Amino acid sequence: MKEKKEKEKKVKENEEVELLKQQVMDLQTKVMYGQAELINYRKRCDERIEDLLKYKNEDLLLDLTDMIENLDRASKVKAETEEAKKIQTGIEMVNNQFKEILKKYGVVEIEAIGYPFDPNYMEAMMVENDDTKPDEMVLDVLRKGYKYKDRVLKHAMVKVNKNENKETKDKKGNE
Repeated sequence: MKEKKEKEKKVKENEEVELLKQQVMDLQTKVMYGQAELINYRKRCDERIEDLLKYKNEDLLLDLTDMIENLDRASKVKAETEEAKKIQTGIEMVNNQFKEILKKYGVVEIEAIGYPFDPNYMEAMMVENDDTKPDEMVLDVLRKGYKYKDRVLKHAMVKVNKNENKETKDKKGNE
């Protein structure tokens, strides 16, 4: 009987040891997952901080692009007097200086006229039919667009060519 009690006691102790081993393994797994999550969180935070620092001037530069467009319009006004021509020359000089500053900080104008329409960089505001030009070709820029480093700062607003396709011409011809 004593042996039986000792045997039961050992079996119970073995079961408790196995249970404790399983609990330790579970806790080790949770610690590993927690450490992995912490490492991933740190990486995400570092990437976000890097992104914030990379694009910290974005709002200011966007405002400057609006000002440059106004200076462009002012420099295109027809100057009739000598005084007006001098003022216009000054406006052009300031405008060019601002454009150089923007370029220095990574802002470049989106080239659009004569290029195929790209919705990643442009917004189609108008459509025109010109059979002498390819379909989806940008015909005119209504508002300039700008890229800042590898991001679109401001989409270009453009007029796009939309040729009537053969199906439409065939339908009209058959009617």
